Amino acid sequence: MALFGMGKDKQEAPPKEATYPLTPRKVHCSVCKGEKVFTKMWRRAGMMAVCPCCSQPLENPALLYRQIQPACPRCEEPLEQPGFDYGLCDGCGSKFELVEGTKPGLIPNYRQRQERDKFGKSRSVLHEKR
Repeated sequence: MALFGMGKDKQEAPPKEATYPLTPRKVHCSVCKGEKVFTKMWRRAGMMAVCPCCSQPLENPALLYRQIQPACPRCEEPLEQPGFDYGLCDGCGSKFELVEGTKPGLIPNYRQRQERDKFGKSRSVLHEKR
C-alpha cells in the first residue's frame, strides 16, 4: 500500500538530464576579467546522456563519468558533473563550473577549445586588443 495515495505509477524520479535553476549571482569571469552577473545558473542532477555540443547520444555515460573530466568521445566537449553548479557569463557567454570556496572553472566551448589547441590558451575575441 502506498502512502498518501501515491502508487508506484505516480512516483517519478527526476530524469537524468534534469537541471535545477539557481538564483543569479555575481561571479568573477576570467574571460571578461572582472565581476559579472550570471543570470543563467543551474545545478546538474544526473549524468548527461546526450552531448550538448554535437547532440550525439552517449552510449555508456557511466563509463565516461569514471574519468576525472568526462568528455564527449566525438567532439571532446566537457560533460557537466552531477551535483555541480554551472553558470553562463552575461558579458561573454562563457560557461563556468562553480564550486563553493574556489575560483570559477572555465568549461571551454568548441571555439575556445580550438583556440586553446592553437594558441595554448583560450582567449575571447571580444576582449582582444585590435
